[in-house]
Amino acid sequence: MGEHRDDEKELVPGSPIASVSFGARRDLVFRHSTSRGKRPSCGMEPLRLALDHGSLLVMNHPTNHFWHHSLPRRKRVLAPRVNLTFRKVRAL
Repeated sequence: MGEHRDDEKELVPGSPIASVSFGARRDLVFRHSTSRGKRPSCGMEPLRLALDHGSLLVMNHPTNHFWHHSLPRRKRVLAPRVNLTFRKVRAL
């Protein structure tokens, strides 16, 4: 999954996002918004977090506002992986 923030208009502002991983280990990479693009205003290095089988990740506010996240492609991972992500959605 490419670098993104969960910023869909139907998400409840300020609510946490929870994610549970099952199967193959993957790295989740966080990059601060100010360290992205051709002319970043900050030289902060990306942060890597290993998501093992059974991992629970909770992104509390304002993490998702300031940090983009991604799952870099892995060519040699042959084991399956399933991720369940929970978000609070409002009726539009």
